Amino acid sequence: MELNKLQCQIFKTTYNPQQLRTGSKILRAPLKGQTLANYYGPSDFPTVSKLINAWETEEFRIVDEDEEYRLERVEDLKRRGKGAPKKKREAPKAKGKKK
Repeated sequence: MELNKLQCQIFKTTYNPQQLRTGSKILRAPLKGQTLANYYGPSDFPTVSKLINAWETEEFRIVDEDEEYRLERVEDLKRRGKGAPKKKREAPKAKGKKK
């Protein structure tokens, strides 16, 4: 027991005589946040819509095929009555105890 305590002092480890789980292995590991952030790249990377807004003029029109397909599909669903319901315009009435 004393040898274990002395060993922990010399090698700068935590003294844990009951061998309980402390989570020190996880706490000693290097942080992964910056590595993950670098993996996904910068957040200000230009998207298709940003490029379209920057380059589109009256003579030069850029077509986003995915967006065109989505709009056609939404229009088709609405025509068949399968589209999303319209949003409510008025606030719901207060529910309370009837007097």
